[in-house]
Amino acid sequence: MDIDYDFITAEFLNILFFQQKNLVIFPYVDLKHLRALQIFAVGHDVVDIDSTAIHNLNEIIEFEASSYSQQPAFYFVLNPKTEEIEKLINSPRVRCVVNTREIVESLANGTRFVFYNKKSKTFVNYEPEEQNLSFEKHLIRTYPDKQLLLDEMIKIKSLATKIYLQLNESSNTDNLPKLLRDYDQIYWDKILNFTRLYYDIEIPNFDRPKPLPRENDTSEPEEEKDFSNEYKIIMKANRKIGQKFIQLIHNYRFEKVNPANLEVEQLFYPRDLYNYLRNRHWEKGIPKEFVSKWIQATTADFPFTEDDHVEFQMVLNELNLPYPIPEFDAERESEPVNVSSSTQIVREEKDPKTVPSSPVKKIKQVKQVRSDLIPSTENFREFRLWTLKKLDELENMF
Repeated sequence: MDIDYDFITAEFLNILFFQQKNLVIFPYVDLKHLRALQIFAVGHDVVDIDSTAIHNLNEIIEFEASSYSQQPAFYFVLNPKTEEIEKLINSPRVRCVVNTREIVESLANGTRFVFYNKKSKTFVNYEPEEQNLSFEKHLIRTYPDKQLLLDEMIKIKSLATKIYLQLNESSNTDNLPKLLRDYDQIYWDKILNFTRLYYDIEIPNFDRPKPLPRENDTSEPEEEKDFSNEYKIIMKANRKIGQKFIQLIHNYRFEKVNPANLEVEQLFYPRDLYNYLRNRHWEKGIPKEFVSKWIQATTADFPFTEDDHVEFQMVLNELNLPYPIPEFDAERESEPVNVSSSTQIVREEKDPKTVPSSPVKKIKQVKQVRSDLIPSTENFREFRLWTLKKLDELENMF
């Protein structure tokens, strides 16, 4: 099954953005998944063209490519026939991603159009092993969220524009190191080559100074922390709570995490995945939204006893997560209820039409505390739960 993150890879970033090449993907892929590639089309106006709805595909693209525009067009060409793709390949100025149902490997003769077989996940005329993809991998690893990656692409495009304006104003290159200082010098050539291709200009050679300190620079990458103790707290307390937690972090991985950033162990071992999430996505702790889903799913999918309630709250407390679980009500057969609906205090309201002749003290009506038998201290677990329950009842009385 195709997902968006199938296309957020170092190879596609290199092909479409840094090398400014075109891409032919076959067999057909749903457009909603191809949309992820728009991140690598920064600097262009994205246009969708369904070739089944028009009869002059190549003429339209040729006309648009030859007309002046502040930003060139980038086409997502859908369902073209083999002969239409062949004509596109011969168009010197077109920028596009082509997605076709036809088998078109035989057309992969040049280098401007890179052919990718989605079914076998292989390139026909592009060798990733021969490319230096260190910068691309660094970007995707550093910005695992699609919006953050897009923001970084926009930042690099903006930097390229500054370089272009600097060189267009004068051929003096003295200011280039200052413009590029936010990036490690080993990545400068990638950015300069993108500038050269996008703006069709020559970048003169210039002296590279000794590595300059970058803003907010740290001399060494921060070592990842080990959150295995937190994972143990979750797993050891209660099987139902831990089982639902594992299911939810895998759901989160599927929805939010680019699999290209994960090691094999992080894909299959929950503890390794949890460590990854805590280091990259949840640096400040498990987010409130996730905890809310965890509580809701656990209390809804399993028979939820009073023991479970206490143990779940203890887990959250140990993880320093200040989120209360809906109060357990034993009279409703383990159904969690809202705190506001538990042991209610009913107050008489004054009615001016029925005020008695003599003043009467208003008495708070409280839910009567049941006289349960006190469990034996030999069963400490049961005795502890009984004690906590009685304390809650006493607190509600006052």
